[in-house]
Amino acid sequence: MRSIDMNRMDRIESLLVAEISQAILRDLNDPRIGLVTITRAQVSKDLSHARIFVSSMDGAEGAVEALQGSAGFLQSLLGKRLRLKRLPKLSFEADDSLSKLDRINRLIRD
Repeated sequence: MRSIDMNRMDRIESLLVAEISQAILRDLNDPRIGLVTITRAQVSKDLSHARIFVSSMDGAEGAVEALQGSAGFLQSLLGKRLRLKRLPKLSFEADDSLSKLDRINRLIRD
């Protein structure tokens, strides 16, 4: 059985994914970001840090760099929109799980 703390962390992670996705669509105008998907968030147990995973059909490296540069702006937006005692510090990373899944599928087919 999952603890209440884990359920709370799951809710915070889902909330971060939704809010950051909306903020990217509405509030960021950096052409390097392009069409990205926030695939998941991973929040530390003390809620001080959040790893945000990004996927893009064009390659996520440029988008990750742009998002990392906008992390402070996104964090200030989240601070206004979310009611959390502690807002985690955001860091963005490329999500390579889709490419790994594709590689596994190709290995199975061959």
